[in-house]
Amino acid sequence: MSKEELEEKKKRKKKKKVKKKKGKKDACYHKVRSRYDVWPSAYASGALVKCRKVGAANWGNKSKKNESLNEEFEPHTMYDPETGESKKANKEEDHHSLSKKGYTHVDSDVIKKEFEKEGGALGMKNLKKATGASEEEIQKTLDGMGDVLTHEDGDLIRADGKEVKKEELSLKKTIRIKIIRRMEEST
Repeated sequence: MSKEELEEKKKRKKKKKVKKKKGKKDACYHKVRSRYDVWPSAYASGALVKCRKVGAANWGNKSKKNESLNEEFEPHTMYDPETGESKKANKEEDHHSLSKKGYTHVDSDVIKKEFEKEGGALGMKNLKKATGASEEEIQKTLDGMGDVLTHEDGDLIRADGKEVKKEELSLKKTIRIKIIRRMEEST
């Protein structure tokens, strides 16, 4: 081998020896690494990704459920399911008094329009999508409306003045009787 070839070989070796500079470690890296004993691991990598999505300052804090308890009251509109009348709750006291009177956060007119759009029968999923409210709030409004019944398949049906048998109450009564009998038998 000639001198030139030897020098060229040494240069290639030096290039190989030059270490790659590691990227700077962000706050998430340090925060997550301190919480996990095994590093790297799938769990730690997942946590690192989640931390980078929300930011190091927010990662690992309590959930939003606890934050909502400390929020201040915001004025909003409440609706009477029977009449469709709306009233504004400006204070928390207004909200509680309207709630006691049967007012809900869901406008019964929106529900009626959704029934018309769907042909008189629809599922809870459709109502949740149309109103953006929880199933519990929608159910309160449906109970207050009085002309909405549950079909045996679970769909909701609006009576609209047509003949619809209201078997739901008798069914609930039958269930209660069976439960009471079982409780009596067990004691």
